[in-house]
Amino acid sequence: MNEHTVAVERSRPADEVQTLRWNLESATGAGQTLAAPGDIRDRIRSSEALPPLPEITRRLLELRADPDANALMLAEAVGLDPMLSAQLLRWANSPYYAPRNPVSTVRDAIVRALGFNLSFSLALGLAALSPLKTPNTGPLGRDRIWRHGMQCATLMQALAREQPTEIRPASGLIELAGVTQNIGYLLLGHLLPEHFQLLGRFIQSNPGLALPTIERFAIGVEHTQLGGWLFEAWEMPEALQTVQRQHHNPAYSGEHQSLVLLTCLADQLLEGRGDGLGARPSEPETQPGLLERLGLGEHACEHALAALADCEEEDNDD
Repeated sequence: MNEHTVAVERSRPADEVQTLRWNLESATGAGQTLAAPGDIRDRIRSSEALPPLPEITRRLLELRADPDANALMLAEAVGLDPMLSAQLLRWANSPYYAPRNPVSTVRDAIVRALGFNLSFSLALGLAALSPLKTPNTGPLGRDRIWRHGMQCATLMQALAREQPTEIRPASGLIELAGVTQNIGYLLLGHLLPEHFQLLGRFIQSNPGLALPTIERFAIGVEHTQLGGWLFEAWEMPEALQTVQRQHHNPAYSGEHQSLVLLTCLADQLLEGRGDGLGARPSEPETQPGLLERLGLGEHACEHALAALADCEEEDNDD
């Protein structure tokens, strides 16, 4: 434990504030000044500061609105971006989807393995992340956020397969929600790298506090708000905007409840196995209630974690 680490399990609110204030002074250091929380909110919400919607994302959204869109058109669009192509092929050859013979082209990935809806959602999520130039250091580094999103998508997919059909989220939205849920962190790192690094040090120094608590105190805004503002500006689907804002709220009730709660549960499962983003999950004691509201049995979490482990083992073998 270093000199700035404070172990906190279930601190009272006053204790949390005192702990965070002490860590803020230690993390920023003498003579360092950062923008006030109000300035951060104003800067990030301004249309001039938000990065524009990537052209590949715009093209995919236009394709989604085309009633005549097909797999060949999607393969052509994805093929223009090497990163999208590589990731789509990776998913297509994962244990969940791989056909008898491995796929080697984007078209085969869409037609033989993933299907149009899932392929489109994965491509759209990946394209949305691509313009954000976020530092790749600390608990919120770009690779860490990307890996966490892919793990969440896998868990959410496995959980959804055990849900009753009538409450299961729409095809394709599950993976897209999982991959993009933490885009708010990437936006912070893109626009305000100093605040991004400060938040990372806070998270490492306060593993017993929940992420929203740390974020509100350190920078005056939560990553859920940042992601919500970005997706609103980009006019992303309403279901995804809701997930951005509510995925740490296990009490959420509304039109997109199942998708939000799947994301929340997947986050908790990752935190529980040590693959979270460095702080305790929000209200982990709510897990039984989440299972009930999602129509899942008592062994659903075990099955989902086993499915994730199988995928990771397959990846390591590759």
